[in-house]
Amino acid sequence: MIDIENLSKTENYQVPEGYFEQLPGQIMNTIRKERARRRNIIFSSVAAVALLVICSTLVINYKTNEAKEQQKQIAIEASLKSSQLEEQMVDYYSDELAQMDYYNY
Repeated sequence: MIDIENLSKTENYQVPEGYFEQLPGQIMNTIRKERARRRNIIFSSVAAVALLVICSTLVINYKTNEAKEQQKQIAIEASLKSSQLEEQMVDYYSDELAQMDYYNY
């Protein structure tokens, strides 16, 4: 066991000159750097989320516009088919009426 009473009372450690005068400034610089790093992380995160929202909105808008264009094209084709069918029906009934008039006279 160590006898504490017989140990030397000399100081074995030395502190560099001006250490305690510079210590508060060093601590504050470290705190400022840490705050700036956190602020940069938060700013980068917000920017990444904003970019993700913008890109998602553009993609959804593009898909929606593409679907609308397809629907317009389908509607135009249906309208053309309908008008062609109508013309064919008019032609057919015109011929039928003409034939009926021919046979009735």
